[in-house]
Amino acid sequence: MIHPVLSRILMLDHVADERCREHNRRSTSAAAIAGTLFAFALLEYHLLVEHRVPWDLIVVIYAMGAVKIALMLWYRFKN
Repeated sequence: MIHPVLSRILMLDHVADERCREHNRRSTSAAAIAGTLFAFALLEYHLLVEHRVPWDLIVVIYAMGAVKIALMLWYRFKN
């Protein structure tokens, strides 16, 4: 049998783990959105200033968007 004080400490440890996971998820999502916006800004620069179409950037932007939408659908139907 575990002492009540020890069970509270273990519960706080569990809450801290969940909080850390949530912060990690949010920061990763924000970083992906910032990366996509930066790639889009770079694409616009190449199109407007250099007058060329950088297909590699277009592929990266579409890939990031497709993964984001696929994961949103996965988590929506999984939960």
